[in-house]
Amino acid sequence: MNDLAERTVEQRAGEMLLALRGRSPLEVFGESKPAEDERTALQLAKDAADLLVTARFAKFADEGRTLIEVTNAGRYWALNGGYLAFLKEDPAGGRGGRTRNPEMEALRMEYFKLRLGTFWWTFGFSVASFIFALISLAVAYFYGERLLLR
Repeated sequence: MNDLAERTVEQRAGEMLLALRGRSPLEVFGESKPAEDERTALQLAKDAADLLVTARFAKFADEGRTLIEVTNAGRYWALNGGYLAFLKEDPAGGRGGRTRNPEMEALRMEYFKLRLGTFWWTFGFSVASFIFALISLAVAYFYGERLLLR
């Protein structure tokens, strides 16, 4: 993994996340590389830092976006295998082993439809009441004196 051409952004992000565990903030462009691969190394470091920030495992610590600090989620994944372990995790297993009951899902959708219907009925009555109030104000303004003199 020492060859720069064979390293991917994900591997570099994993290395940076593990390095963040030991010291934070970390310089994004802190590694020294050979002169012929410097452009590739800098681009790889920038992409890896952006990937960590996008995944919310780190945040930029300065305006120049050259220092990153680890977040709580990043600290958790640094202690549990790094960025590559995060990528290998099964998304279905992230719910604590609970699976959704299809009957409960159907009931939940039914209640959602009822709430949505109630919302629109309430919205419609509110609009109708607002229009009625405007009409009442217009009638009072234009015909108010005639109605009081009777």
